[in-house]
Amino acid sequence: MKLDPTDLLETLISFDTRNDGNTKPEKECPEFISGVLQNYGFHSEILESNGYFTVFARRGHGSFKILFLAHFDVVPFGDGWDSDPLKLRIEGDRAYGRGTCDDKGNVVSLLLLAEKIAESDFPCTVMIAVSGDEELGGRQGAGFLKEYLIKQGLFPDHVVVADGSGQNIIHRRRNILPTFIKVKEEKQKIRGTKETIRVETETYGTNTRHSAYLRFGVDRHAMIAASKYLDLNPQAVVESVKGAFLKGNVVPDWIEMEVIHPSETGSDYTYDSALTNLMRSLLPITRIAFPTHPSDMGTNICPNILSKEGDLWTLYIDIRSMTNDDESIKLAMENALKDRVNLFSLQVHPGIGYVDCDPDSQLIKAARWALEKEGIPYRVIEGFGASDSRFFAGEGADLFDFGPIGDNVHGVNEWVSIESLRTTSEVYHTLIDVLIRKSGSL
Repeated sequence: MKLDPTDLLETLISFDTRNDGNTKPEKECPEFISGVLQNYGFHSEILESNGYFTVFARRGHGSFKILFLAHFDVVPFGDGWDSDPLKLRIEGDRAYGRGTCDDKGNVVSLLLLAEKIAESDFPCTVMIAVSGDEELGGRQGAGFLKEYLIKQGLFPDHVVVADGSGQNIIHRRRNILPTFIKVKEEKQKIRGTKETIRVETETYGTNTRHSAYLRFGVDRHAMIAASKYLDLNPQAVVESVKGAFLKGNVVPDWIEMEVIHPSETGSDYTYDSALTNLMRSLLPITRIAFPTHPSDMGTNICPNILSKEGDLWTLYIDIRSMTNDDESIKLAMENALKDRVNLFSLQVHPGIGYVDCDPDSQLIKAARWALEKEGIPYRVIEGFGASDSRFFAGEGADLFDFGPIGDNVHGVNEWVSIESLRTTSEVYHTLIDVLIRKSGSL
């Protein structure tokens, strides 16, 4: 019986595989994926690293090894969904649910690929891996898998990271440089009038909340817009801030500031001068400049999470840039914060690195041919968000990212085109055939 992409997607979406640092995906989803792969003649095992699971399956032998890598973990749901994020909703060719586009739709395409490979029996080693830690950086998933493959003598000649969208060839992605600013609260008294300021994030043409997708000058980030309010009201001070803070790479849908406007005829309040100064500083620190390599997407500096433990505020900033130079970023940020904020600490982590693969490589040329053979229009582009390709690019692997048609990644009502799941699997299958012919295996 042929695999049905809608049935597969419905099953995968039903597994709650949210990965937010507090909860980890359980084993049921990778066990289901592994079982399907085994049914089609793949030797499949489930690797474990620090409580995170990765399905690794392989089939065949030959002159080269190719790895297809996806992930089954997803981001938190957020508010505003039109339906249950864990129940697939179909409208025409669109399937809605958390993870449909990022990245369980791609998992479906890989399972369909496994079915096709069982009928083809290619003379090469085809490896399919699906990790459970991509949304938190991938060190326990793709990072662990990379080391495992090296030790086993299975490091691939080619890597297709099935973590893209739009059926475009993604050959370049920016680095993620996680940044943490900490300040101690400073309580002060003031007389005035209090006002609640609510600011919402707005994105043009999409409901995605992935911070890498934000286009400054077009889209509005709620935290930065709140900082603009304080810039326009220089006498106002901040009592508290709350918001839809979900995850490091998710822009909050909204934030609310309780602000106090000084007035001798008002009431007595206590405000936090450290929090006030931190919120005022968001505008300058999200405009800092530092050396980078060329990027179509530029640099994104997104203050996505504000939290407080004891008397210490922590601001997490998601920085996306085509650089590995964390020291230059730290220096630029220190200069921007000088005389504005009493820093407790500032940490800029270097990240895994950026991806910048040759668009004329053997693999990408084969992918172009496969897409043209299948009649699918495409572009060779730079992708928005990071992916697990960073781990393999650092080893010099020939790779690119790819995925089906969909949208609203990390946002509400995330969706994928069902038909594109099928055509994506066909592209993957044709790609292998092209590489075999180019290698002279036949």
